[in-house]
Amino acid sequence: MKSTITMTPWKFDEQMIMFPLVLLVIVCSHPTVNGFEVFLINNLGGNTNLAVHCFSPQVKNLGSLVIHPGDDFHWEFGINIGTTAEYECDMGYGNKQKRFQVFAERRDALRCGNQKCYWRVDRDGLYLYIKEVDDYQKQFSW
Repeated sequence: MKSTITMTPWKFDEQMIMFPLVLLVIVCSHPTVNGFEVFLINNLGGNTNLAVHCFSPQVKNLGSLVIHPGDDFHWEFGINIGTTAEYECDMGYGNKQKRFQVFAERRDALRCGNQKCYWRVDRDGLYLYIKEVDDYQKQFSW
């Protein structure tokens, strides 16, 4: 007994191509895939104001302002596909003044909980709230 194999020609299935195309259109129409928020909290104590000027080399200047004791300054931003985000702030009080990198996507995206980075500015430096340890840890000194 001889068996025969019948081959049917491959059929083009429109659904096979439509799903990737729809996915591509969605991704391209919404280029921001991750949204983050950065908080700077003045924990200097007393009546000490914190002077701040924040900016992103890639995106924009957030301007200069004064954060009063116990208050915070925060901003939100998205990270576009194919780019990275970085933010730096010049900060000062009294005779102390320094520039700090308060957000670097590669460094902070996983350390900050729920895509919110909380920086506590103390007299001895800057502390970042690290989600994994559920506490603030010193990252920078003045």
